[in-house]
Amino acid sequence: MKNHVKHDRDTCKKLLEECEMFEKVPASGLAKLVKKMKYGVYGHNEIIQKQDEPVDRFFLLEDGDLVRTRHDPETERTHTVEFAIKSRSIGTMSVLEAAPASTTVKCVSDQCKLFEMHRNDYMRLLRRDPDLSAQIIQGLSSEVRRSSRKYQTPLLQQKQQEVNVTAVSIAAGIECYYRSMMNSFLNARLTGVTSELFPNMHIQVPSRIFYICGFKVLRATFDKHVSPDAYENPAAIRWAAALTPGIIMTPISSVLEASNAGHMNSEPMMKRWMRGVVPRAAREIVFGIGLNQLSDYFEERVEPFFPDNAIAANAAGSLMAGTVSGYFSHVPHNLSTLKLLEPTKSYRELNAQFIKRSVPPAVERMVAQWPPLGQSLARPVFAYVFPRGLLIRTAQIVGSFVILNGTINLLQLKEHEKFERKWLTSRATGATTQ
Repeated sequence: MKNHVKHDRDTCKKLLEECEMFEKVPASGLAKLVKKMKYGVYGHNEIIQKQDEPVDRFFLLEDGDLVRTRHDPETERTHTVEFAIKSRSIGTMSVLEAAPASTTVKCVSDQCKLFEMHRNDYMRLLRRDPDLSAQIIQGLSSEVRRSSRKYQTPLLQQKQQEVNVTAVSIAAGIECYYRSMMNSFLNARLTGVTSELFPNMHIQVPSRIFYICGFKVLRATFDKHVSPDAYENPAAIRWAAALTPGIIMTPISSVLEASNAGHMNSEPMMKRWMRGVVPRAAREIVFGIGLNQLSDYFEERVEPFFPDNAIAANAAGSLMAGTVSGYFSHVPHNLSTLKLLEPTKSYRELNAQFIKRSVPPAVERMVAQWPPLGQSLARPVFAYVFPRGLLIRTAQIVGSFVILNGTINLLQLKEHEKFERKWLTSRATGATTQ
């Protein structure tokens, strides 16, 4: 940090006025605070406050962009924290008792200009001026009553907790049977031809386990080794990290899909799996973001409704993410499935077939009286917005997310409880021997 002796006192006073903690302090009291404030400039990625370290000063941000993160030791996740109170202050409450910082605060712009006051100067001023102390307490009381801090990590900024490959594998093995059954229902809905519910499970189960583990491990790897804030365009890097697992796992998904298509496509598996790979890649991207980032995004936002039930919060988040992912993946899924089942037809023919089968007779009768241009636009729009098999596809994704995330979460929770019991037992045994 680069210190500057001179600073704009009017700007400092204005920032103090905007801070809820000092809203009850009159101009004379603010002037006393301003005299004790120092001015400094922090560089890009420089740490201003570190989580769990005692707060020995408070800051007021004049210019620049900050990010606040909190590492949760229970879940091993790092959250980007937003506050309901949108002040530009850092540590104004914790500094009173030199409490450990609840978040790490870092400058993410080229530079951050801040006013700061050391705790010793602050406490000395409060001891000398009881009226000022009382006014700050009034403002502090009002802020505590109004404010409620909550996690609001933006989409794509959630961090993957440590991957338990055993738990993920068990969850994927269970979910594989549900997915196979729903795929058979969906294929029958699209083509009118029924098939086995659980075909080629000797291929499907290991492929599905590898597939789901791949999504989880790839996300954890990117979270650990890729730092978007180190690049000029962090948003683009986050999107690239979110999209890549779906692209990488597309060949595995293709093998799984091909296992369900033998009743209509007699091609060898080595050739069959490549049918419909382009739209399937789009589907896998949506699935990957839904399973990873979107599930965490929704779970984080429903946690206040399930304060003592992590399993329920996880299930609710998975249900919401599955609904969104199921809807937005339906068109690429249907096109890839039709190409897999009828490989001799072009995508143009399959798209026309998809539209024809998705538009119900009632809509056909309604648009039949429209001008040709209106008909040519209405049918595709209806097919893409309300496609054939939408409910089955959505139920498939919702169920998969709930089974996968729920089973993984439950197994990890049980393992954590087992570890805690073992640790407590060892402590009790040690205390007894002493």
